[in-house]
Amino acid sequence: MSDLNQSTENQKRKSKRILIAEPDSDIQYLYSLYTKQYGFSISDVDMVESGNKCLEIIFSHTADNNNNNNDYDIIMLDTHLHDISGFEVARKIHNRLPHKRIILTTTYSLDNISNIMDSIGIKNQDVILKPFSYPDLVSILKEPRMSYN
Repeated sequence: MSDLNQSTENQKRKSKRILIAEPDSDIQYLYSLYTKQYGFSISDVDMVESGNKCLEIIFSHTADNNNNNNDYDIIMLDTHLHDISGFEVARKIHNRLPHKRIILTTTYSLDNISNIMDSIGIKNQDVILKPFSYPDLVSILKEPRMSYN
């Protein structure tokens, strides 16, 4: 990739903010490595360990319309959060913010969760099956925002 194309890609990434809800510290570490390698700065990516903390952050930031610094473009949710299911977190976010991009990470097969995904507006393109690799994550982050209605 040329320097100009790389610079353009980095500018696109710099404008995006990601909130990741992942209970496993090893996987959190992988996310931090992968997103940094992809061009995100530390301030672009926030991580939490619980679904309730994720909801608290999302809904407190959306209630404060003047706080654009904390408006997340992408919310990545593990489906196996310890306090509340990632599916339930996604459902609550989708009900209040239907245009927010939500990406699920899971060990379930897509066949087993397709009905749940349909009910909360998640498309197959917005699911990362674990274990995943750096190219898997980059592919989904590059994917254009889908319609969630």
